[in-house]
Amino acid sequence: MRVPRNRLESLWPWAGERMIFVHTPKCGGSFVANAFGLRFRLCPTIRWREAAGHLTYREYRKVFADRGQDIHAYRLFTVIRNPWDWHLSWYNYVGNDEGGRHSGMPLEHAQIKNLSFAEYLRWLDDEEIEKSAEDYCRKQVSDWLVDESGTIRIDDILRQESLQQDLLALEAKYGLRLRIAEGRRINASRADTGYRQHYDSEGVEIVARRHARDIEMFGYSFE
Repeated sequence: MRVPRNRLESLWPWAGERMIFVHTPKCGGSFVANAFGLRFRLCPTIRWREAAGHLTYREYRKVFADRGQDIHAYRLFTVIRNPWDWHLSWYNYVGNDEGGRHSGMPLEHAQIKNLSFAEYLRWLDDEEIEKSAEDYCRKQVSDWLVDESGTIRIDDILRQESLQQDLLALEAKYGLRLRIAEGRRINASRADTGYRQHYDSEGVEIVARRHARDIEMFGYSFE
């Protein structure tokens, strides 16, 4: 998408900073879309059919290459999230999504809808269970950000825990004209009471093991 940097560019939809949002699921995507407004709908990742869904950096790179474009002609940005909080959000979102209509994850909904959160984490750790093709829940957050060598290829990494402030910093860095909401809930499926009280020691260890790279890269901890 082209993000306007001044009033003149805001009048012409094909003018502005070239940016791509690499959307890690359950990481404040609706809040980001609202900040970028109508320009967000013009992003190739929205307009191109083959770019639909929560593609990773590697998948987007191929989509752009197949169209004869270099994805690094754009500024790439994303939002990450504490993995323990991330999984509580997945559990609430998919478990309450009747038939998987909104999430597009009917198999996962059927499997976890009657599970407690502790049971969900053991389900997550069951490598024998039937899985959908995307299998988003079992990825690491960093899977959306890295190339084949495990190197981060995203220019700007925002954190859901400080998303409003990070968007303001992104706006200032590139001189963008955004509409960043104040006081708006960032993730509608986010638990009101915080994630820590929902975990036992086994659950903490399951997430720590499955997200070892995220923890090393981004410094997240349960505490």
